[in-house]
Amino acid sequence: MTETEDEIYRKLQQHLDTLPVGFPAKEDGADIRVLKAFFTPEEAKFATFLDFFPSTAKDIWRRVKRKLGISLEETEKTLISMRDKGLIYHGKDSSGKPLYLNAPLAIGFFEFAIDNLNKEKVEALEEYLDTFMEEFFSTGIPQVRTIPINAAITSDTGIMPYDEVWKLFDQMEGTFAVAPCVCVQEREVLGHKCAHDLTERCLTNSSWYVEQGHARKITKEEARALVKKAQDDGLVIQPGNYKRGEWFCLCCKCCCGILSNVIKLEKPAQLLATNHYSVVDEDACQACGTCVDLCPMDAIDLDEIASINLDRCIGCGVCIPACPAEAITLKRKEKVTEPPEDRMDMFGKIMKRKRELRKAEN
Repeated sequence: MTETEDEIYRKLQQHLDTLPVGFPAKEDGADIRVLKAFFTPEEAKFATFLDFFPSTAKDIWRRVKRKLGISLEETEKTLISMRDKGLIYHGKDSSGKPLYLNAPLAIGFFEFAIDNLNKEKVEALEEYLDTFMEEFFSTGIPQVRTIPINAAITSDTGIMPYDEVWKLFDQMEGTFAVAPCVCVQEREVLGHKCAHDLTERCLTNSSWYVEQGHARKITKEEARALVKKAQDDGLVIQPGNYKRGEWFCLCCKCCCGILSNVIKLEKPAQLLATNHYSVVDEDACQACGTCVDLCPMDAIDLDEIASINLDRCIGCGVCIPACPAEAITLKRKEKVTEPPEDRMDMFGKIMKRKRELRKAEN
């Protein structure tokens, strides 16, 4: 029996929902509208034969050849096309052979849509965002974490190496590259202009971004200079939620898909992964209000002196170098959360937590 187009996309939705960061259905159909905006019916059907474990083109062909009736060469062409469109993850094995696997919506085929967003995609994403954000934070293990800007760190901070931006930089191997922020581009499609001038704010060591024309290659020194400019501009540093340095987002509260949504909540600090918080020296504070205006989480109130709402403070440190009285310092939480070792370890922990939550519900 021939599948209808809606059935094809529903199967893809159900398939993507099995990933560590799933793709839950939404009653009004916004989930399907997102998939239709990104995938052709042929790509949607093909994507259901991938999974979250890297596979060679030949392995994938063995799965699809009977169902889709295509050759190995056609399978390879489809995989390369979907890779180039940013619809799937890819990598290489130890011998250099290409590997392919499903990508979630985020961090995944949304981020890979740099320079390729349109009104159809963005409007569908906006309609689906609330459902996806609930999934994104459902396990308490988000894919990103907040680390303090370097200017906020002193010898008394007691910062761990995996929370220090320059230590993560030193781990990064291969090509340094910078890309435009896809969140800024999404907001521009909706007619919103970012409050910050810095548009290239996504740092990565992915050569694929450069090969696809999404990013430009830069030196390590240029990358450092970019991070310093970002911290001067009041942007928040968000790397992947693991110890290995692979990429950094330099985020603003007006455009970032994460910050712009958690700021609406009463206690954003409970959702974002962070090991630090800011403290005000009451005797030194001059009540100038500079920190209140700068805080990306609206975590600072001003009466006779500034006070920090720890339910909102995410430990980004943006307020600290801006304080003319040097009245704010960064403190490490008593209970430090050690991030996973790398991306696959993070996804493994997310899946384990999902199983635990499902078991608790039953």
